[in-house]
Amino acid sequence: MTNLQNPTIQLIEENPEVKSFIYQQIAEFEDFVTPQTVVTVVARNPKKLALQYEAEGKEFTRRDLSKLYRIAIVLNEADAKVEAEGVHEDIFIAIKMAKDNLMAKLMEIHDSMISQQDRLVEINHYLQHPSLH
Repeated sequence: MTNLQNPTIQLIEENPEVKSFIYQQIAEFEDFVTPQTVVTVVARNPKKLALQYEAEGKEFTRRDLSKLYRIAIVLNEADAKVEAEGVHEDIFIAIKMAKDNLMAKLMEIHDSMISQQDRLVEINHYLQHPSLH
């Protein structure tokens, strides 16, 4: 269902180039998701960043904000949820920024869960069994 009040949603739903790019970006989460993980791409209102930007001391105008795309990628599974967003004038860059920001969060979570000993075992495994691409 298209939300005519938000042209970004319409662009995501109806533009095959944007859809294809989204699928390419979310495919990179393959190592971090299971078949039960729900991946959602959300178009958010960039004008709602005004309070946050004011608090951070960023200079902006409402007109500047209205020209931006604010895209969030959300991963949900059971009671767990992780998300990140990207904001840019170009929808493709906003999508890539959201993916990159979420990937950074996932890597941080991954690194915090793997002990130094596990990491050394994994490194040694790859050094002893190099794979060819």
